[in-house]
Amino acid sequence: MKVKNHIENEYAAGCARVSGGCVAYHGALQYYALQTQQFNTIYLHSDKRFRPFVIDGVAYEYHPLKFTYNVVISKDPDGNPIAVTSLSQTVVDCIRHIDLAGGLEELLYALSSIPYGQLKEKDLMVCLEAYDNASLWSRTGYLLSLFQSTNGIGQRFIDICRIKGSGVKNKITSGDKALEFVPKWNLFVPKDMGNMITKGTEYGTEVIY
Repeated sequence: MKVKNHIENEYAAGCARVSGGCVAYHGALQYYALQTQQFNTIYLHSDKRFRPFVIDGVAYEYHPLKFTYNVVISKDPDGNPIAVTSLSQTVVDCIRHIDLAGGLEELLYALSSIPYGQLKEKDLMVCLEAYDNASLWSRTGYLLSLFQSTNGIGQRFIDICRIKGSGVKNKITSGDKALEFVPKWNLFVPKDMGNMITKGTEYGTEVIY
């Protein structure tokens, strides 16, 4: 298992290599210690397209974001700057592109592990309004509603997500899993969603190449 200092060094190396570099998606989940798996690929936002590159066995790929909001700036143990998407934007981005979050089970684990009160409804709202996508509103509201008792998200926010996402039928994620329809959210979700949440906590931490 990689130690935190080593991970921060990897993030700083990637951010320094590209213009406006910012760690996003699964790398951001890992920054907030909300992952079960460790990837040897880091997804970076940049204001300029770049070719994939490798530093010390770690691959860096270009995955631009539509916007960045409240980027978190910190430093690695050597004092080099790191930029990471905010927790709220990370959650919305990962729901938008679940594959870049490491898959649905990894995302469910992350959402179940967010400490009470850390997610800010105002910041979530800003990100959802910026993407302006009915399906994303619906998926975000549904997934966060599963963990209201632990994340502290209020019912009013959940209701806004449901209203904003009404009228659009969609799936939580693509794939071959057996699905069931949740009328309240106009969503098709895996029938074994509960088992997937439990399974996500049983993986331990492993390195994915």
